[in-house]
Amino acid sequence: MASGKSIIIPCKPYVKQFLIQNFGYPVNLYSVANPFSYLFRTYLTKPILLENEKAKKLGRPRQKIRSCFSDSQLDVPVEFVLSDHDFYSYGWEMHPLHVRALNTTFEQSAKLFMRTCITIDTLMSGSLAASIRRFQDRYNYPEEVWSFQSIKKDIDRNTTRIEIDFDTDIYEKIQKILLHNLYKLGTLSKNNHFSHEYNHPRHIQHRRISQNMADPLTSDRLDSE
Repeated sequence: MASGKSIIIPCKPYVKQFLIQNFGYPVNLYSVANPFSYLFRTYLTKPILLENEKAKKLGRPRQKIRSCFSDSQLDVPVEFVLSDHDFYSYGWEMHPLHVRALNTTFEQSAKLFMRTCITIDTLMSGSLAASIRRFQDRYNYPEEVWSFQSIKKDIDRNTTRIEIDFDTDIYEKIQKILLHNLYKLGTLSKNNHFSHEYNHPRHIQHRRISQNMADPLTSDRLDSE
């Protein structure tokens, strides 16, 4: 992968951080087995139209090109490594619709990772706010990259509060969280009896442990007053 060929694709700030954590920088999707490399490869394309004079002068494809895609939410340029094979076989540009589709795939994986980490941490600690802060600190997602309120809003919309009995069913609860996330990602089908069991209606009691749902930094100030 030392050919020096690459493509620059705009992403959201936290998506860039997620990619760097998993694939380094420049982002090298070829470095490890992952579900993204196939989409990345198939979304590559070559320019359809080139002026005759430019084609003669270039003689061969450019080695680097900035993807011309305007989106207020995708404002962080991210450089992706291109293999020689993909560069010459598929291309070195990407259609705006494919840029958005690829970003959506990255974003879903980043959020799945975030939800799993924070939900399990909250089960252990009893404080969602503290779990979010730990996630931000541990995986280097500062406020300007992935804000506390944005994470909390996603957790509130996409996760289920579960009361836990540490003496009897901590393992079962964690397994249900993992299975639920795999089901939403598509790794488990609807026919899988584990995902079917998880999606049965069930009665959930409110947590006995009181949760501070606010920003812990703000709460500390209020308590001191």
